[in-house]
Amino acid sequence: MHVNGDASLWGDLFPDHLVPDILKLVVDTWQTFSKPKSTDHEVPISRRFCEDLRREKDSRRLPFRISPESSETDPISGKEIGRIDIRFTHGYRERVYFAFECKRLRINRTAPNTHAYVGTDGMMCFIDGKYAGNLDSGGMIGYVMDGDIPRAIAAVSKAIANKSKDLCLVTGTGMMPSGMVPDVSVTETHHKISARHFIIYHLFLAISSCSGYPI
Repeated sequence: MHVNGDASLWGDLFPDHLVPDILKLVVDTWQTFSKPKSTDHEVPISRRFCEDLRREKDSRRLPFRISPESSETDPISGKEIGRIDIRFTHGYRERVYFAFECKRLRINRTAPNTHAYVGTDGMMCFIDGKYAGNLDSGGMIGYVMDGDIPRAIAAVSKAIANKSKDLCLVTGTGMMPSGMVPDVSVTETHHKISARHFIIYHLFLAISSCSGYPI
């Protein structure tokens, strides 16, 4: 089939070389982002954060588009099956993108919220194929409401280990530091979904300051 223009813009997968740019953009932009209230929910946080991401993306001249709350529909019925919190698109294919699902963590001492992070509307969105079906990577953003990133990472890591079978973790693996961005708040997990290898990048962003771990 003849393709006019840059053939890479019609690729079946989101370009791997752009993933580090996305991760770094999120981490860097968060540093200057005006932090929300500790009582705010994911959607208003993500909407406002998206505006800062767009401005910084334009400043860096990065070759993708950023959309908040992007509707994902069933390709057969056309019915909406979910709304991707933050979606990065590059090229012309409608279903080729990099998606972030966002969840609050450590809402208070009795609500770590890890069940939501690893559950049906969290990481399982990627495993079940609700988001990023036939793609090879996606991301989770954990808004750490009390700012204690080390404890948030430890709790999520434990929840992932406990749900390793459902999450289709690659045997013998767990949450590990990411080689994409040298930042302790960025980790990754590897999954085997049928014959497809899938990577989830986990970014932990502090909402408020925590002793020993400033935002």
